Amino acid sequence: MSVTTDKISSIFFQYAIPSVLGMIAVSSAGIVDGFFIGNFVGSHGLAAVNISLPVFALLFGLSLMLAIGSSVVSGKLMGQGATKSASNIFTKAFLSIGVFSVAICALLFVNIDTILHLFGATPELAEVAIQYLSVMLPFMPFFMIGIVLNYFVKVDSRPMLAFAALLVAAAINIVLDWYLIAYLSLGIFGAALATGLSYLSLIVALLPHFFSKKATLRFVKPIGGYIEIVKASWNGASEFVNEISVGITTLIFNLIMIKTFGVEGVAAFAVINYILWIGVIISFGISDSLQPIISKNYGARKPQRIEGFLKLAFFCVTAAGLVMALLITTIPSDLASIFLKDNEQQTVQIVLEFASLIWPAFLFIGINLTISAYFTAMHKPIQSATIAILRSLVLPLFFISTLPLIFGTNGIFLAIPVAELVTFVVAVFLFKRASPRKTV
Repeated sequence: MSVTTDKISSIFFQYAIPSVLGMIAVSSAGIVDGFFIGNFVGSHGLAAVNISLPVFALLFGLSLMLAIGSSVVSGKLMGQGATKSASNIFTKAFLSIGVFSVAICALLFVNIDTILHLFGATPELAEVAIQYLSVMLPFMPFFMIGIVLNYFVKVDSRPMLAFAALLVAAAINIVLDWYLIAYLSLGIFGAALATGLSYLSLIVALLPHFFSKKATLRFVKPIGGYIEIVKASWNGASEFVNEISVGITTLIFNLIMIKTFGVEGVAAFAVINYILWIGVIISFGISDSLQPIISKNYGARKPQRIEGFLKLAFFCVTAAGLVMALLITTIPSDLASIFLKDNEQQTVQIVLEFASLIWPAFLFIGINLTISAYFTAMHKPIQSATIAILRSLVLPLFFISTLPLIFGTNGIFLAIPVAELVTFVVAVFLFKRASPRKTV
């Protein structure tokens, strides 16, 4: 299978389908987490997980920055036939994430109380969140290393293996959720332990590939300094900006929701985040799958093929957005009931109000993610980061500060869709100025 010569539609779906299924697998595990926590722990459990999200956004963002940035550089080198240089990048990226992940997770672990205080957690909420984070953080290095391995496996022409690893991890998480939360009644501690143990399986499933006969990328003795990993990570900065921006925006939304609606507001926002993630995941999987394809065709200088891949991606993400917008406008109560007990009507009502106004966001999210991924693969980090920071930080915070002055509490719910709309306009403008034919 050659991404630079084989049929465009075949290559696209060979990468996109495993990527989407993998992201669905990972997301289904998170959504099942929400189901068990919401139904067996309650709103306070959901609120505790949501108040902790900025921490995970930081760690996930750092992992993506290094994984995507380095793997794109590796992919370009492979497209040019420089496999030894590509293996050198891979080895140094692996060593870097190993050392860095342990250091930052240890730093966060010893400062859990301070972090939750800064996040505005009430004493009651902080108690539950501490139980969750004190178990999750020791496992996070395995997750961060697994993310890096997953991206390099995809660049090494094994997208199905990358999918299978995510699927296995998700299945382990779901089974352990049931056993630890529902069967053993371990509550939020059980939820964290189930997720943490599932992270270990990522490394077990992916690491052997790089010692197999099918591998092009292999561990080698690192040559040269690590400044090229820093530069490669800069190319993946848009993904870090996107994730850390989501974390900051979640933090601000949590503070506003807890001030306006109490703990029930934070729980409602947690449910909305789950629903948003269901809608975003297909688009994210498609856009994510483009990066190894486009980076290799960029290295081979084939702009027409890049355009072909983008057309298919735009069609698919638009269709996915339309379906999700239809679902959230027609069955919002059914979606809310997945995560909330029947007696939590106050939280349910906030969710329904939120859902009735947030649905237009799904019409623009997919295109924004795809264009941002395109710029990363084409080694244009500034354009990619601009789109990421607009949609996930600058515009949501601007609109959540201004729209409530005009629309009251509805302005809180409108901030996300209006931010995606404005980002869409900017993203299309930037794309037209740097299309594949103009860039290659």
